[in-house]
Amino acid sequence: MEPKPEPAEQALTELRSKSSFFIYNPYEKRTVEVPLTNCDAFISLLKCVIGTGILAMPLAFRHSGILMGVLFSVLLMILLTYSIHLLIAGMTECCRRRRVPQVSMPEAVQIAYELGPKWVHCLGRTAGFLTTCVLVFGQFGLCTVYLVFVAKNFKEIGDYYGAQCNERYYVLGACVLLLPLFMIRRLKYLVPLNLVSNFLLYGGFTFIMYYLFSGLGSPSERLLTSTPPREWFVFFGIASFSLTAVGSMLVVEANMAHPQSYLGMFGVLNVSVFFILLSNIFFGIMGYWRFGQIVEASITLNIPQNEILAQLIKVFIATGIFLSYPLNGFVAITVIFSDYSETTEKGKYHTLLEYVVRISFLLLTGLVAVGVPNLAALTELEGAFSLSNLNLLCPALIDIFLNYDIGYGRLRWKLIRDLLLILVGLVFGIVGCMLAMKQLLDDFRMTLKHM
Repeated sequence: MEPKPEPAEQALTELRSKSSFFIYNPYEKRTVEVPLTNCDAFISLLKCVIGTGILAMPLAFRHSGILMGVLFSVLLMILLTYSIHLLIAGMTECCRRRRVPQVSMPEAVQIAYELGPKWVHCLGRTAGFLTTCVLVFGQFGLCTVYLVFVAKNFKEIGDYYGAQCNERYYVLGACVLLLPLFMIRRLKYLVPLNLVSNFLLYGGFTFIMYYLFSGLGSPSERLLTSTPPREWFVFFGIASFSLTAVGSMLVVEANMAHPQSYLGMFGVLNVSVFFILLSNIFFGIMGYWRFGQIVEASITLNIPQNEILAQLIKVFIATGIFLSYPLNGFVAITVIFSDYSETTEKGKYHTLLEYVVRISFLLLTGLVAVGVPNLAALTELEGAFSLSNLNLLCPALIDIFLNYDIGYGRLRWKLIRDLLLILVGLVFGIVGCMLAMKQLLDDFRMTLKHM
């Protein structure tokens, strides 16, 4: 008969089995068919985040003032980056507990619920499904914003040269041109497309400096901190749009050859976000300083229509955003099919079904862009919705349930942290989404009146 283990040894064994940290390393077991190098991941991450959000930052600063805009941007960056670290750490812990190399975000939520208090076990599958819906809706909103942005900028060029077409025809034209690009099914093969897109975007950003630095007024003419607190919610909605590509960030990490390099002080994520933060603050300050209260939802809409350089800027940036659609749409498709088993994935009709879903996704984003082409309100809604649900609520809930059995640390600081994240997420999500939906409904009523 084997001797009974000592209580201390038994407790240590139970703790190790719960955390699985000492037993299973999911990174060593992970295999990716066409992996991304660290450089590929950096390029793809910049492509996921830098786009229409950075061009809307002047509008965000108009709602906050310059000083509060800088402060809020830094605080928002710290909060969102920390929450992404918390989310990926939670997903990795779910892999260890289940001894699998990789889990999707909906799977991580389901596993966390199943490992939490008994009264939430039955909600695991439902919570996982709702997370899938939130992720897909977030990417859907992002892609819709891209279509509206592309249509508005090309319409300005078309109007100048005499092609007076309704903006909605430009949306439909963009959907048709995107169809072959959106059929690309491997993330690795989108990297060259992302590289071209980054080149066009940064080329456009460089040229637009001419208009940002010419005709600057006195800084005293611009608001520094005197906007009412109600306007701050609009700022957070717009500013968070440029930092809330959670689905894209997770897909990039999941497809890396060395995912250990994604996190860490000088990891791919932190370096990318720091670069994005500096870009956002710079464009926010300079765009608001230059155009003031007349700044549009994108500063490309403020520059002249009749100058060749301005038209070139619009073509560069709009084309760069156009080429960003396949990557962000790829994230939604990945989430939709993430719960399929390997057997199902290799099934006879899987590829055909994926093409059908891709075409349907493209058409639906086009229809929404045609129905409510309000760029500012769509940007604010997408930012508020994604920040609340994906950046704050999901990471906090996963962490609460995973630590339920092993404890929340001294003075339960982890529990307090997670509850604060949930509170901030609920307040911001409800207020931000209500303000944006009001604008969208008003715009939709105006659309119906003119039909």
